[in-house]
Amino acid sequence: MNAPTKTYDSPLRRRQQAATRDAILEAVGLLVEEAGLDAVSYAAVAVRAGVQERTVYRHFATRAELLDAFWRWVNDQAGIVGFPASEAELRAMPARAFAGFDKRPAMMAALAYSEAGRNFRLAVNAERQAAYRAVLAERLKGLGPETAARVCAAIQLLYSVTAWATMRDFWQLDGKAAGETVAWAIDRLLAAVEQGDLPSPASDE
Repeated sequence: MNAPTKTYDSPLRRRQQAATRDAILEAVGLLVEEAGLDAVSYAAVAVRAGVQERTVYRHFATRAELLDAFWRWVNDQAGIVGFPASEAELRAMPARAFAGFDKRPAMMAALAYSEAGRNFRLAVNAERQAAYRAVLAERLKGLGPETAARVCAAIQLLYSVTAWATMRDFWQLDGKAAGETVAWAIDRLLAAVEQGDLPSPASDE
C-alpha cells in the first residue's frame, strides 16, 4: 500500500504566492487608473503583472472574484481597516480615509462611480449598517426607528467614497479637507440628535 502524498508547506512558497497575488491586484489597479474597469481582462492583467494568464486564473477563478479582491485591496491601499467601532473613530476616520483615497484617485473614482464598485459596497452594506447602529446605540435611544435610520443614513452618506469624489471633483477639496468637513458635519448632526432638533417622520409619531 502506497503512503499518502505529503504536501510540503513552504514559507517561501507562501511568500511568493502572496507577492504574485499583490502583483496581479496592482496590475488591475494600474489598468483601472489608465482606462477604467472595462480594460480589466485576464490577458491584460497577466501582461501588466508579468505573469502567465493561467496564473491569474489560479489566484482568481472568476472576474467577479478578481474584482472583489481588488476592491478589498483598494481599501487596504487607502488604509481603511474596517468600520468605526466608537464615536471617536467615526469622527477620526474620514480625514484619514479620504487622505488615503487621494493616493489612488482614479481607483477610488472607479469604486465611487462604477456598477462593480456599487455592487462591492452593497455586499458589505449590512455590516456597515450594523456598525453604525452599534456605535450610535446610545445616541439613537428614544428615537423612532425611521428617525434613527435617517441619522445613520446621513452619516453613511457623509463618510463615503461618493462624498469624497463629490468634494474632490466639484469643489476641488483634497482628501484631508474633505474628511475634516465630513467630521464637522457628523459632529453637527450628532449635536442635533442630542438636542432633539430632528424632523420626525409621520411613521415615528
